[in-house]
Amino acid sequence: MQESEKTTISIGGRELVLSNLNKVFYPAKGFTKAQVIDYYSRIAPAVLPHLRGRPVTLKRFPDGVEGKFFYQKECPVHRPDWLCTALVRGEKSEREINFCLLDDIPSLAWAANLAALELHTSLSLSRDPGTPTVLVFDLDPGPPATIIECCWVG
Repeated sequence: MQESEKTTISIGGRELVLSNLNKVFYPAKGFTKAQVIDYYSRIAPAVLPHLRGRPVTLKRFPDGVEGKFFYQKECPVHRPDWLCTALVRGEKSEREINFCLLDDIPSLAWAANLAALELHTSLSLSRDPGTPTVLVFDLDPGPPATIIECCWVG
């Protein structure tokens, strides 16, 4: 498949247009966009309970993890018509942000196709954005700590 080719798949009863499936997202291992989409689809049963109903900020890596990235809060207007969104008012402004909701496997695969390699969920559900329902401790290892020490601290 050439880099610019697009393909349409059916996943979870939804049609999804995918592109650039041979693009390498993880150069150290040669892991491609197609493999990321497949991985997201396979881990969906473990991930979706943590995403469902929560506004999501997408951290996108269009040129892979070694390239530049950007955060996207506003759900892209070119999203599929079946993708759910949540309108949430910003804490410090009157502006409302239309966040993506990744509630099912097709929406998760769609996000992976956008090179959204990190998914940052709200601590609250979209139906009550002012009331957090979870607490998160972000334990990132760094020298001299390893993931083992992070697990111990957790």
